[in-house]
Amino acid sequence: MFDDFDFNLLSSNEFKEDSVREELVLPIIKSLGYKASGDSRVIRSKTLLHPFVSIGSQPRSISIVPDYVFLSNDRPYWVLDAKAPNEKITKSMHIEQAYSYAIHPEIRAEMYALCNGHEFVLYSIRELYPILRFSLKDIANHWDKLFRILNPDIKANPDLLNYAPDFGIHIRKMGLVKGGLFSAPAINTKFISRLNEQSYTCTSTIPGDIDMAISLDFNKKTFKKLLKILPLEQANKIRQALGQQPFYISFSEDDPDVKFGITSNISDEIYHNAEESYIPFIVKEVFPYNNSIDEWEALTKKQME
Repeated sequence: MFDDFDFNLLSSNEFKEDSVREELVLPIIKSLGYKASGDSRVIRSKTLLHPFVSIGSQPRSISIVPDYVFLSNDRPYWVLDAKAPNEKITKSMHIEQAYSYAIHPEIRAEMYALCNGHEFVLYSIRELYPILRFSLKDIANHWDKLFRILNPDIKANPDLLNYAPDFGIHIRKMGLVKGGLFSAPAINTKFISRLNEQSYTCTSTIPGDIDMAISLDFNKKTFKKLLKILPLEQANKIRQALGQQPFYISFSEDDPDVKFGITSNISDEIYHNAEESYIPFIVKEVFPYNNSIDEWEALTKKQME
């Protein structure tokens, strides 16, 4: 694709972001099959009506407008932001901003990419690390995989798009954790599982502009504390269900939620399942449920500082 391009031009002060777009990004877009019209098209510099994204109650400003939004089956599939050759596209604020744009409720794209002429880096909103990264000089060796992932005939998977992204992955992507601490006074869950004799887990939802799924892991000691603060009948149901196969309990919509508060630390481990990667939170303390908006805002703001 770039056999005739002189990559030494990237060292020139005159070769800037607009040159990256025209000379390097545009050929990739055309080769992937995107056009200016139709249900699999590219939209350039799509601004947001409300340039903030919130998880919980704390808004986060989005200060960039990626150069391209790519639609598959008439819905956003991935976004791409071109950068100048001297700009970093890994381990930089550019990644956080592109991610924030991709998950924004006006976009809701599954993937986001950055290109500075030297490299092309593609991320999934559900994975912490790049799913594809290569030097543009070497694009021929990566083209088959890039095409399989991004060409518009793949079509965005509606089931995957409706699957809540993982909050642990989100926290790591946004760089919001200081010391790894996360507190939440109001956890609601309907699913609890026993992993083994010494550990348990549950899933819940962190609300916001886009809802996030959170996994909470308990050791035996903290799980016993959890049972003690729950209503007796509910605690007994959980204890009985987790004491026999299949070692989990899933409450129906008619049953009351299991409610409690937690302080936790984000795990260092990244786990994988069929749908996504996820990072659980290790519960350190449990306490009675407190659905105080003021307290939630204070905790969230402290963790984002």
